[in-house]
Amino acid sequence: MIEESHWYGSPRKLQVFALGIVTLYIGGLLCIWVAAPTLEFEAYPTECPEDSQNCTRIGPNPYRGNGEESILVNASKEEVMAEINAWISGQSRTQIITESLDVGYVHSVFQSFIWRFPDDMLFHVECDNESAVIWVHSESRIGISDLNANENRVLNFVEHSESHEWSGEACEA
Repeated sequence: MIEESHWYGSPRKLQVFALGIVTLYIGGLLCIWVAAPTLEFEAYPTECPEDSQNCTRIGPNPYRGNGEESILVNASKEEVMAEINAWISGQSRTQIITESLDVGYVHSVFQSFIWRFPDDMLFHVECDNESAVIWVHSESRIGISDLNANENRVLNFVEHSESHEWSGEACEA
């Protein structure tokens, strides 16, 4: 039997090619999943690795992210924590891993669209002179560069916190 010739070749070659692409994609996802397990952070990170291309931090030892040392808002710690959780939940492909209102800590994971690379984003909230102080740390688990994904994510949160209508309540420890 003679196969009919098409512009894309034979249907069998097209099936084999498609199966190969799907197999490579699934294999790549499996490799990323094995290479980047979910990490448990014992404490809020103190800094980004030196000369890192995949970490952004607003807080003590700022790195990228416009060099800001903190985000100050006039709101209670509870309100800030609730807004952080709402902002995270409103983002695509996110998951909150750990949160503690007492400590003022949120650990979330953001995943990239196609390859599902995991990035850890951590928030720390504390009260200082009746204002809420927010620190943000976002870092890729694997790879050398994040193509500015972490910096854009942190700056997106900064923009959100600056445009949000806070209650003006005093933050009390």
